[in-house]
Amino acid sequence: MKSSDPRCRLLQVGILGYSDIARRKFIPAVLSSKSFHLAAIGVRDTLQSAACSLKPGCPVLGYDELLACPAVDLIYISLPNHLHEEWTIRALEQGKHVICEKPLGLTPESVERILRCAAANTRLLYENLMFLQHPQHAIAKELVASGKIGRLTSLRSVFGFPEPGNGNFRLDAAMGGGALNDLSRYPIGTALYFLNGELDQFSGIALNRNRLNRAVHGTAISAAQEIFTFSMVFGQQYESFYELIGETGKIRVDRAYTTPTDMGNSVKLTQGSEETIYLAPAADHFLLSLDLACSLIRNGADFQEIHDRARKVAVISEQIKKGCRDVEV
Repeated sequence: MKSSDPRCRLLQVGILGYSDIARRKFIPAVLSSKSFHLAAIGVRDTLQSAACSLKPGCPVLGYDELLACPAVDLIYISLPNHLHEEWTIRALEQGKHVICEKPLGLTPESVERILRCAAANTRLLYENLMFLQHPQHAIAKELVASGKIGRLTSLRSVFGFPEPGNGNFRLDAAMGGGALNDLSRYPIGTALYFLNGELDQFSGIALNRNRLNRAVHGTAISAAQEIFTFSMVFGQQYESFYELIGETGKIRVDRAYTTPTDMGNSVKLTQGSEETIYLAPAADHFLLSLDLACSLIRNGADFQEIHDRARKVAVISEQIKKGCRDVEV
């Protein structure tokens, strides 16, 4: 096996976009990884370059320089939403594997274009639904599978937080902002993880201000007769949980989507008047997502399952958009 083979060395990661999530979550995960090495950071201007230069030994490059760098195996894209398609395709065309922050694309058509490019270049395209790698969700899934709540009848998913500050791209429709684009991957990812049937019959309300949705509340039903309800909100007290309701019990996971890396979490099972707490160990779901991506790349695995998930997520997000009635507030 040649020393240049990715199975023999640390995979080299380039960061495209020095965003808040990249600084706080993704870069620390790379630095603590046993599989990846931080090769370079791509920035758009000299101001960002000066901030990045505080990281010793890590080159700071322009976007095009980073994509052209032959040493880089994988690009992590953390740009405003409207730039994901362009730069993901450019990275794939340069032969890089890609982890892209949510949403991968703003429409199903956009996601299809990106997926075609990934297939043509036989590269991993991983939409960063990192939260699903946290062990708390596997605990909840096992409880459902073991019959602890009987037949699963519904899923409730809620993710909301105070409104982003002025100047944040999440409040700019031209940059792909809005609660739906920013948050839909959390309830949708949860639904795909737990529900048994394909979703249909979406309805609800999208609360808009200045033609930008600040909140989306809705419901759907699956082919297995499971009810899916969801809320995603800018401008409220922080909430981040889901509940799985069955004929004989209920499972609740709090802080489900933003579990701190140093915090063990609990999965609460309710059966009648009895409550049982199952403890999930502290975990870094960004690091666990990196581990998954590394495993897929090193083992030469078929990327189809990961790519199909991105396709399904995009289609469901569009169904939510079409099914929810717009209300200006």
